[in-house]
Amino acid sequence: MSTSETPVFICLLHHPVVNRKGELVTTSVTNMDIHDLSRSARTYGVENYFIVTPLEDQLALVDRILTHWRTPRSKEGHPDRFEALSRVRLAKSFEEVKQAIIATHGVAPEVVLTDAKPHSRSESYASYRSELEDPKRGGRPVILVFGTGWGVAQNFYPEVHRILAPVYGPEGNGGYNHLSVRSAVGVILDRLFGH
Repeated sequence: MSTSETPVFICLLHHPVVNRKGELVTTSVTNMDIHDLSRSARTYGVENYFIVTPLEDQLALVDRILTHWRTPRSKEGHPDRFEALSRVRLAKSFEEVKQAIIATHGVAPEVVLTDAKPHSRSESYASYRSELEDPKRGGRPVILVFGTGWGVAQNFYPEVHRILAPVYGPEGNGGYNHLSVRSAVGVILDRLFGH
């Protein structure tokens, strides 16, 4: 679980991301991602889970889903789901996410990108976890950014302070490496905050 000294957030970017041809696109929000990532966020003590899309119809759709699950009736019938979904926030841009965190914590977050592709700047989960557990680190918030489509677009990279290594299975970096974002979020949160 995240430490009280380090507020942790997750962000699922639907823009700016790329498609399989490398073109800049905006992907659709999926109902499963809303529910499953919020449950992972609650399990591992993530403060908020931000869904970022500039599309008004997608924001309205997600808002309608969240409104349904945040009613007193849903709270009574599905308290665990209600609790998890209470952590979800919507944003039109990543800048809006940063401003929300600054408004709450008074400082801009450290932006940590996750990616299925290796980068020269990639660092291990063990190393980053050790840093997060260090009491000398201070309380700067951390936001773990997950992409959709075929990954986060290059024009997002100026926002990034750190990049975590890809998640590999037993076949290593030459093997199959195409987890759903729901699976990747669960694995990464467990590596950083699990017991």
